[in-house]
Amino acid sequence: MRVLSLSSAVAAFALAVAPAVAGAASYGHGDTGVVDVSASPGYAEGEEPLSADPLDPSLLVAVANVFQANLPAPLDRVFGGGGFQDTRVYASQDGGAHWTTHKLDQGGLGTLTAPVPESEGFSPEFSDAFNVLNTDAASAWDRHGNAYFESGDVHGIHHGGDEVATVWRSTDAGRTWGPADGYAAVRVSEEGDELDRPWLATDTSGGPFDGTLYVTFETSPFVDDPPKVFVKRSSDQGRTWSATVRVDAGFYKTQFNPRQRPVVGADGTLYIVYVEAPPTVTPFAPQNAPIHLVVARSSDGGRSFERTEIDGDVHRVTSPDEAVEGYTEMIPAIATDPARPGRLAVAWPEATGADSSRIVLRWSADGGRSWSPRLDVTDDPAAKPDQHDRVTLAWLPGGALFAGWRDRRCCGGTFDDRYQQWVRALEPGRSGALVPGRTLEFSDGSQLGNTADGRAQLQPDEFQGLVATAQGVGLTWSQLTGTYTDLMFRRVPLRAFGLGHSSAARARPLRPRRPSARPR
Repeated sequence: MRVLSLSSAVAAFALAVAPAVAGAASYGHGDTGVVDVSASPGYAEGEEPLSADPLDPSLLVAVANVFQANLPAPLDRVFGGGGFQDTRVYASQDGGAHWTTHKLDQGGLGTLTAPVPESEGFSPEFSDAFNVLNTDAASAWDRHGNAYFESGDVHGIHHGGDEVATVWRSTDAGRTWGPADGYAAVRVSEEGDELDRPWLATDTSGGPFDGTLYVTFETSPFVDDPPKVFVKRSSDQGRTWSATVRVDAGFYKTQFNPRQRPVVGADGTLYIVYVEAPPTVTPFAPQNAPIHLVVARSSDGGRSFERTEIDGDVHRVTSPDEAVEGYTEMIPAIATDPARPGRLAVAWPEATGADSSRIVLRWSADGGRSWSPRLDVTDDPAAKPDQHDRVTLAWLPGGALFAGWRDRRCCGGTFDDRYQQWVRALEPGRSGALVPGRTLEFSDGSQLGNTADGRAQLQPDEFQGLVATAQGVGLTWSQLTGTYTDLMFRRVPLRAFGLGHSSAARARPLRPRRPSARPR
């Protein structure tokens, strides 16, 4: 979805305990079943990254973009009670079985009551009246008990027309967030570029940059401005931020909408994956040649970068959510092993023809300087047309890597067909190479496609969330429930994947928490 940051006042609208969806096949003790996190009639959720406390796997934070449809048709498909769109943050203290919901961003005037009663076809509540657009939420944890939430306010009234990426911090596992207006991490008025899609990452290495919070962002693909990738850092839990650093290199070398994602390795190295494409002078002139995947690596806390090509012959899929027809676009995923320095992986949906795509992956053991051959992560027959998308990755400390995605193997294989959600384990073999293992379905059978009857087109959906902890593997996705999509979650125990002893034995928190060492 579209650009940066969040905004102000904490309008915590607590919500609660979302029951598990009945009927999901169980993987035994530790399986939460499919949980409806948002359980929000009248709202549509999408783009749902997920993060876990590295020291306490029972503590989770999920985020989502939210559309509040409270006006009569056809206006309900254009303007919602929260503006075009706003965001939410969801917190669980029991490993994902139960969740609470908070609305923190404010791009407009806040909550107002509509003068027309609900009986006349209007909702009596506007969650953020006159908000233009709040979007592109992200979350992250450090190893000192701090959870972070980011959202982007696109030229909202609350920020005086500025475009701002705002960050909030929670010190009580997501029960409360502050400060009320958040910390402004990025402002368009200061950057001089129209900006898009911020992401958060934290250093949990215990090294010299431990506790550093990073935000990456890009120039907007919707303006005639050379595409660029940037990063800023905070060493005081988001209160203040460094000067902006350019991550990519070259003039019109980076792809429009480069889809940059940051992660931090076990030794504190910052990695940012992004996409390059052939030179062009406007986003409205197609970029049709093969895509190049690049990783930028920084060992000095995001002050300078080295760049290495991961793959130079990537082909975009035609997912209605993950690709804009006017230019080349694709969405990679990246993960690092929290316990092994230099070990990282990048995956992406690779088009294998007009009617099919696969999830492929390359991994590195030397900090991204060299890469393995491609590995096909998916387990269904490659000869059968089937569109795969929404890939996400999570690494169990020192052990297995997990890849999540959705595909339509059950139901015709096209992007408009019903889909299922899958997660596969990839374990390190004796040589260190990743070996594909067991694949499990996380969805409760096939689900109605998110473009069915145009209903879920209210809320575009491009990113899912995945975490791997000692409690199990947790996945978030957007699923049509009634009229609109809800944010869904499931955690499956590690033993269900049939992991070897080495992976299971390493499934523990990184380090014991030392309250005296927590940054203030």
